[in-house]
Amino acid sequence: MSAQWARRFLVAAFEDAGGLDAYIRLQSGLWGCYVAPTVEVVTAELIVEWTCVLFLADDALATAGNAGAVAAAAVPGGRAGHPFPAGRGLEEPFADLWDRTRRALDPVLFDRLGQAVQLYFDNAECENVDRALHRVPPPAELLRRRMGTLAIEFYLVLIEAVLGLRLSAASLADAAPATQCALEHIALTNDLFSFRKEKYEHDDQNLVVAYRHHHGWSLQRTVDHLCTAIDDAEHRLLAACDSVSITGDRAAVGAYLDALRLLVGGNQHWNYIAARYHGEHHRWNGVRAGTVTLYPDRTVFDATVPLPAPTTKVTL
Repeated sequence: MSAQWARRFLVAAFEDAGGLDAYIRLQSGLWGCYVAPTVEVVTAELIVEWTCVLFLADDALATAGNAGAVAAAAVPGGRAGHPFPAGRGLEEPFADLWDRTRRALDPVLFDRLGQAVQLYFDNAECENVDRALHRVPPPAELLRRRMGTLAIEFYLVLIEAVLGLRLSAASLADAAPATQCALEHIALTNDLFSFRKEKYEHDDQNLVVAYRHHHGWSLQRTVDHLCTAIDDAEHRLLAACDSVSITGDRAAVGAYLDALRLLVGGNQHWNYIAARYHGEHHRWNGVRAGTVTLYPDRTVFDATVPLPAPTTKVTL
């Protein structure tokens, strides 16, 4: 279904039909299925199609020559000031998605969704400024920003809506510690697994690059540190979910926290299987420990015990 939608709405985003076909084969929209596995099919399709478009937007932003370029269709109501590159052929799919989303969501949730996507573009603009200056932010600064440039809060509002929830300010505050742990886990996981793609695209807005640049660490030490940080974020997320003090709607917060755990687990699994990060022909072999070799066109997961390796090999 999403492939049919892409062939209708994404043609203008590619130079030729071959480019669109290659993008469809990546099946990047599967991320939406893994992070929200319990939603019904119509809403799942909406989430998947948002995923397809926002990945394209993310790539367009990373390669945009003008960080201040604006396309009003990217944000509901035509709010200006965000850095979406005009002329990338995404105005029509954005218009379709906003129209369908507006009809599907409660007005309060729709307004929160607009605020979340505005936050995404605001953070993306900061990344673009640093790209233009060839500046690599310190890891802590970049992590805070990456927690905003992955549009996860946007998807959290969508998931909240499809669960039939509309969390009050008190309930959102109750869940906030767990939400922050989830955002951190997802940002760390994203930058670890997307490093191959971004390295060969010469994009230095990545935590692996930041740790190496500011601490002088080897690639192996950096990867070990990120793996430990991901595990720590998971433990803190589970602890936060177990110890949350609920002052708002107990049932609603409980359903939200369940969805948060599914989101984090689904995101981590998708990062293993993602052709977007590991090459068009990638089929994950189930290896979670061993040697990972990063080639320009693919990632190779090898279960063998790693020997001392070049800096292009990392151990997970």
